[in-house]
Amino acid sequence: MRKVLSIKQQAELFDNALRQRLDDLLPQLMQRQNISMWVVMNREYNEDPVYLSMVPMMCRYARRLSCLIFYRTPEGKVERYCLGNDRDFDNMYTVIPWAPPKDRMELLRETIERLNPENIALDYSETNQFADGLSKSLYDMFARAMTPEIMAKVISAEHIVTDWLQTRNRQELVRYRAVNQLAKEIIEECFSSKVITPGVTTTCDVEWALMEAVSEQGLECWFTPTVDLQRKGCPGGRVRDEVILPGDMLHCDFGLKYLGLCTDTQRIFYVPRAGETEPPVYLQKAFQNTLRFMDIVAENCITGRTGDEILVKSVEQAKNEGLRPHLYTHPIGVHGHAAGPCIGLFYKDGPVGGTGEYPLYPNTCYALELNTKVSVPEWEDDELWVMREETVCFKEDGKLEYLMEDHDVFKMVE
Repeated sequence: MRKVLSIKQQAELFDNALRQRLDDLLPQLMQRQNISMWVVMNREYNEDPVYLSMVPMMCRYARRLSCLIFYRTPEGKVERYCLGNDRDFDNMYTVIPWAPPKDRMELLRETIERLNPENIALDYSETNQFADGLSKSLYDMFARAMTPEIMAKVISAEHIVTDWLQTRNRQELVRYRAVNQLAKEIIEECFSSKVITPGVTTTCDVEWALMEAVSEQGLECWFTPTVDLQRKGCPGGRVRDEVILPGDMLHCDFGLKYLGLCTDTQRIFYVPRAGETEPPVYLQKAFQNTLRFMDIVAENCITGRTGDEILVKSVEQAKNEGLRPHLYTHPIGVHGHAAGPCIGLFYKDGPVGGTGEYPLYPNTCYALELNTKVSVPEWEDDELWVMREETVCFKEDGKLEYLMEDHDVFKMVE
């Protein structure tokens, strides 16, 4: 298994990509959303969801009251300021010095008046938790300190927050492949004879093995992994906390966080009976249905389409091809269930609304999460769910780039 980078190496990679994002990406995004000024305010241990993605890796939390200011000049450049914070930001921000008895909000008001932006985006939103990081008390402090003229310019930062969190640059995508490769190696080791002994090992044992493997790397899972199985005679579908037997189809849902990026992967494995060298044909055919549905979703990923539009078109096309599809794909990146267009929900059929109405933009990543169902004659027509989740990047219309190898392989426990 590949070795995790040292903390210093991780910080260098993260900070180099961040500097490029701030220099090149942020001006494009602020122009796209017509944002003149963006202010991110938070306090220690109550960080805004976007804050730690905007400061160097070793700035592990906000310091007291931290305030970042981004101002787009008439020439399209973005000036970056840190208000009264003496933390070392490695020259990524210009520090506006603050000292008592002047109030920080007074200093912020003076800065806004000096720059005179057309609008001021603050992190509040009724529908998007990632853009709702400004606390009520900080908003009240801001409002009390500002003039009516300034308050008239305040707008929600919902769309600039979403764009910033969801868009990946070239350096990050290279890094993301390495993160997904590590996840793949952990999954495959835990679904091998190193961990699984049919008739002895339980699905819970494999869950613990996944968590231990991540912990041994000095990392954490961003959610508790799950392992379940399907077999003949279990019409209820996925079974957990069960002893694994030959002939079972195992399924895992697993995600780790490394280098500032999250993975989210669902894969299936077949436990062979004596003499079997590959999964039974009927399982392979069912697996091919899910692979086809993944291709259909990719075909319907078109720049500017909303998540709901992609959902409706993909499901309709799959049904027309005779599949029984269910699509519930979510953005992924800095967070596991991340900012961006939602493409279906597991517990709901049809359009999502809200974040489902966000448009699709290039260089954004998704956990392509879905399943197809079939009735299996060999299992007395029990229903089989073939579930899949793969981290992908959308770069061009009609295509998705898989960030983990062997996304189309149905493997056995060996």
